[in-house]
Amino acid sequence: MQSMRGDGSVLTIALNFKGTALQALEFYGDVFGVASADSHVYQDEKNGRVAHAEIKLYNQKIFISDSDEDQAYGGFSLSINLTDKVELERAYQALSKGANIILPLQKVTWSESYGVLKDKFGITWQFNLD
Repeated sequence: MQSMRGDGSVLTIALNFKGTALQALEFYGDVFGVASADSHVYQDEKNGRVAHAEIKLYNQKIFISDSDEDQAYGGFSLSINLTDKVELERAYQALSKGANIILPLQKVTWSESYGVLKDKFGITWQFNLD
């Protein structure tokens, strides 16, 4: 088993909503005193849903997004944010065994490589190249 990485790689909690991510982001910002200018929001131009947003609470980055209606995930997921593309692809492939691939690794607005899968134990993982 590998030791914890000290190269800037991070495991982040990701909260997924069904069309209310922007309202949740604003609510959590109000509750915890985070100015909306401090968060990063990428909205899907086709449907106005939040594709990816970030907020920092108590020195912990949290990702917030809207799940597509046909997506097999909701609630929360774990997001692996790596700076090493080779390691990102290795971890994605390793967790892919027996998994439901929700989104293959691909370029998106906020990342050169992003993908989502639900592993064989039912845990949803997001992979993001920082």
